[in-house]
Amino acid sequence: MASVLAKVPILEVLASIGFVYGVLLLTWKLARWYLWKYYSGIPEINNLRRTRTKEQKLEGTAVICGGSIAGLLTARVCSDFFGRVIIVEPEEWLGDEDGMRRFGWKQEHKRTRVMQYRAVHGYLVLFYRGLRELFPDFEEQCRFSGIDVLPADRGMNMAGTPIPPPLRKYGGELPKTLRCSRASLETLLRRLVLGRSSYPNIQQMVGTVIGVLPDSNDLSRISHVQVRKPDMGVEELNASLVVDCSGTARAGVKWLSQAGYGTTAHPKDFNEKRMSGLSLQDARLSFNQKLQYSVLECTVSPEILNKLPIPALETGYADDGVEHGRRLFGIGQTDGSRVVLIAGQSSDDTVKFESIAAMRELVQDLKTYRDPIPKWIVKALDILEESEPETYFSHMFVPPTTYIKYHEVANLPSNFVAIGDSAMSSKLTTFDFVLNIWLIMSLSRRFTILFNGSVDPIYGQGCTKALLGAAVLHNALSSVSLHMELPKNLSKKFFEANFQKTDNFWQLTRILDYEIPCTIPIPGEDLQSGGSIRWYLRRLLILATKDEQAAEVAWEGSMALGTSVDLFHPWMVLKIIFNSFTT
Repeated sequence: MASVLAKVPILEVLASIGFVYGVLLLTWKLARWYLWKYYSGIPEINNLRRTRTKEQKLEGTAVICGGSIAGLLTARVCSDFFGRVIIVEPEEWLGDEDGMRRFGWKQEHKRTRVMQYRAVHGYLVLFYRGLRELFPDFEEQCRFSGIDVLPADRGMNMAGTPIPPPLRKYGGELPKTLRCSRASLETLLRRLVLGRSSYPNIQQMVGTVIGVLPDSNDLSRISHVQVRKPDMGVEELNASLVVDCSGTARAGVKWLSQAGYGTTAHPKDFNEKRMSGLSLQDARLSFNQKLQYSVLECTVSPEILNKLPIPALETGYADDGVEHGRRLFGIGQTDGSRVVLIAGQSSDDTVKFESIAAMRELVQDLKTYRDPIPKWIVKALDILEESEPETYFSHMFVPPTTYIKYHEVANLPSNFVAIGDSAMSSKLTTFDFVLNIWLIMSLSRRFTILFNGSVDPIYGQGCTKALLGAAVLHNALSSVSLHMELPKNLSKKFFEANFQKTDNFWQLTRILDYEIPCTIPIPGEDLQSGGSIRWYLRRLLILATKDEQAAEVAWEGSMALGTSVDLFHPWMVLKIIFNSFTT
């Protein structure tokens, strides 16, 4: 009897622990459902294939200001809702054969307004899924264009220790993604949107948007877009919807300011409610991570390409620490018979790597977390250097990360939206994108990254963010009744929803970049922010090397398929805490 009584408190404790855990698990599941539905963007992307017939489309014209990736995706979405869509693009050659060439890497021209046009890009599974919704034959068109569609095995690892992909969850084969350069993807999208008569209501005109004009009968909306044409003449386009896709130029801020929008002043024709909020000037946040990188594109023969000892599934290695700033080296095959070398650094000074030899010196100077730099990387550099390939060198400074909080701006026109980098130029994917300064990953089966910091532009978030914006716009337009003008709250509805889908881009970028000593933070902030999150992410990745649940969260986060609360499943939190005391 005494022994039975002695066990009662233990049973009560275990029951209490079980009850608390059950409550936490239920709370986690409810939070995940809510975050997935309202913040992930996945439901909106899944609905992209829903469209309208020609008779059901809204009257008027949607004017897309910019014809890059965000502009092309937005034009494709608007073609489902408007009788006419006009893309205004400054570069004339993009409307010719060269701008829609089958193999993008063979273009004779290069975009002058896109910093990373020829650089290798990484693309997330979520982005690829969205493209398949917008273009049902997208995979077939990729094959026609020489673009690889591969299982999204990024060869993730924690500074050399592999993090296994969640093959069991996906039946032995991971969802697919793309491997190609920015030039190849953009050229393919332009051909799909403009070059094969699938969307006859979309046209592209050459010109530069220089301003917008308020409707004289209703100052709360834009009536015309002013376009300067190549002959320097100005044409005014009637506009039912105006979309800023000008990228990091964020030209929409200038257009709106010149037209009297985005101010907290009180013109007599505007009501008090519309004036509440921030001015455009006060809505702009920015910090500078001082990231720069050099790219060497090497055109090699098929024989040399086959000699390169790049493994099918690579491992990556990191320089553990940030005393040198954020450093990066990457080597891999991209579209065509090209091998790309990338070397970069977050630094106050200009640091260039203009030769294969200079990049080799960087590799040899990297301090790894645990394992040494593999010999095959140096061997691959030797083979490339001995072959004396034709090379193309470029050096790029990544602009400061900037966020226009349009959802808080006062007095915005009701028919204006901004998509992609024109609203936010963050450099990571989402809070779910748990790659941080300790995680090394490869972009495909043929690409290896070595670095000691999160290298912002290579993660593919820019394309994913543009797609999410287009999907949010699709959802907003879907609710507009047939043959009616756009509602007065369209802009507000769009920017609030877009904020929900993309604010985590900004928050995680800021947290991770504040780890780098040379980063200039937002005025009023310091570099101490986010230290606990950085610690937790590091411990998660260490756990992921030996724990299936953590590895699944890491992979799905890297592909924007999860939610932020996935990081904090109660059982995983317990494992991370326990693991932090034992490793």
